[in-house]
Amino acid sequence: MKKLLLPLFLLLFLMFSCSSGSNDLDRSGIKGKVKSVKELQFEATYENDGWVAGKPKLYGGSIVNYDQDGLYVESIFISSDGDTTGISSCKRKNGEKVEENFRSTFNRMTSRTLLERVSSEQVNFEVWQSEQLVYEGANYFDGKGRILRQVQVGDEREVIIYHVYEKNLLVENYREEMTGERSATQLYEYSDFDDKGNWTVRLIYVGEDKITPELIVTRELTYY
Repeated sequence: MKKLLLPLFLLLFLMFSCSSGSNDLDRSGIKGKVKSVKELQFEATYENDGWVAGKPKLYGGSIVNYDQDGLYVESIFISSDGDTTGISSCKRKNGEKVEENFRSTFNRMTSRTLLERVSSEQVNFEVWQSEQLVYEGANYFDGKGRILRQVQVGDEREVIIYHVYEKNLLVENYREEMTGERSATQLYEYSDFDDKGNWTVRLIYVGEDKITPELIVTRELTYY
């Protein structure tokens, strides 16, 4: 049985949790004055000696909006039919992101993430659903403000999610249990870029071998 992909909301939370760096676009490795980024998920189909986007996945994707200073404003989650399934927005204090709120328009689920900076390399967080603490932990960043690992503690269990980069691109993430067992590995390849140098097609492989991609993600960037 194939391992499950990390939920898209979790991936976005990893990307946009507050960290050091000039702005959120730079921390995400996005070049140029970007207004929004739309990502859609598709099944991977092999055609004409290459992998292309096939049937849309049931969980469609997201639209991430930025202000003119390159700061993250909100994420809108959409189904494969284009319907809004959830919205995530943030609160800032003195320019620092201190809270993110997620609301599902499908099942009315809500969650709240509280963020507290410890240093330029570490931000602690708590994730709440209603009045229940789901898990807590910390994000750790490199000198460019990119997340290197996230520690999650909940239900007497601790896991660490690692991110691995080559140049300015995320090429791998995986989860590690306290026993040292590794799971939920995802490998990434990029097959197309726009004229600003931002990727527009990403292949996602599940597991530690790049044999058949599980998903293809297309990305459309709108610039100011």
